[in-house]
Amino acid sequence: MTRTARMGMAFVAFAAAVSFLISLAGSSLKSTVQVFFLNIADGFDVDRGSLAIATTLFAVVSAVTSSVIGHLADRIGAIPVLAIGTALNGIVLMLSATASELWVFVLTYGVVGAVAVTMLSFVPLGVLAGQLFQGRNSGLFYALLTNGAAVGFMVLVPLWAHLDNSMSWNQVLFAIGVIFLVLLLPLSLALVRLSGTRQPAEATSKVSLWSATTTTFRHPQTRALVLAFIGCGTTMAFIDVHFFPHLHDHGISDSVGASAVAVLGALEVVGSLVAGRLCDLGWTRVTLVGAYVLRGVAMVQLLFVDSPASVIAFGAIFGVTYLATVVATTVWVTRVLPPGVQGTALGVLWAVHMLSVAATSQFGAMLADLQHSYTATIVASSILTALSVLVVAIQPSPDKRMFGDNSTAEGERSPAEV
Repeated sequence: MTRTARMGMAFVAFAAAVSFLISLAGSSLKSTVQVFFLNIADGFDVDRGSLAIATTLFAVVSAVTSSVIGHLADRIGAIPVLAIGTALNGIVLMLSATASELWVFVLTYGVVGAVAVTMLSFVPLGVLAGQLFQGRNSGLFYALLTNGAAVGFMVLVPLWAHLDNSMSWNQVLFAIGVIFLVLLLPLSLALVRLSGTRQPAEATSKVSLWSATTTTFRHPQTRALVLAFIGCGTTMAFIDVHFFPHLHDHGISDSVGASAVAVLGALEVVGSLVAGRLCDLGWTRVTLVGAYVLRGVAMVQLLFVDSPASVIAFGAIFGVTYLATVVATTVWVTRVLPPGVQGTALGVLWAVHMLSVAATSQFGAMLADLQHSYTATIVASSILTALSVLVVAIQPSPDKRMFGDNSTAEGERSPAEV
């Protein structure tokens, strides 16, 4: 192996490691609000619906900016986008922690925070996976890069629940902000410097945002994937915003919820890696359909949460699918669209996803205030997930483009044939 090849491999390894850490830390802004949702509402002396304005605005701003950030990653590369997002996250965490009025918290978290988190999200990481890892293993490596969020579920959420006994939510957010600016920002800037002129051809693509967006919607399969992703968004919103309040309404402690989320995170790692590998083997459609089926089963199970065991079981089933839908959908998009458009397409995909998150966040909270129950929200999410299964199942396989015209449906090809 030549010295240049070794240096290239070292850079890829460093980029993957730093991106993983940033992805892990990037989940902290959302997960702290998730765990401390009721504490924050009590701190500002408001009801759930009022505080949910912040999470709803967060989702809307994320939706509006996702395609722009994806296009930016196409143009300048994913690594600079991740560095900018790291700095913004640190600033937002510290400002949110020191907010004295609800409207300040809402604007800081819901607007600037949404942009910051989106810059560390699956959109630039999807572009980065394509830039770092070429060929048939892109699905597996994308799963590896995005598993930082899964580790966040396993490590950070239980940590926040534990710190709830000794620290206020303000102190927790401020401390995380310091970590972002003191530790993670220098790492991200070092990665930018090391990347130097290594930006791929796609990063200097001259395709306009409008052209890339229209290309996304003109493609029948990407239109279908965007529609199906609504089911992913509504169910993820329930976990991000309503899961702990739902358990609270059923008399289940936060510690049980944190354990369920830790199990969810552990199986999220397993599910995403399996999904990535199956996609690399040419089973993308089967993987995505199966993930949506299991997601629907998990949501229905939420209607019958009556014991710690049932909560843990929900976390296990949902966890297997949590990133599997994201990985399979991302791989599908990159299989059917050309480089230079993929970042924008992923941004459009997440824009629709976040709009569904916004709707579930706000209307779920409002219905809970009115009905003192999340039953209607859970039923609606289950129905949307079932529709996602149908939409994906009728699409042709995206894998023929990679594996050649001799490829048949995923279920008809064994791994040994790939």
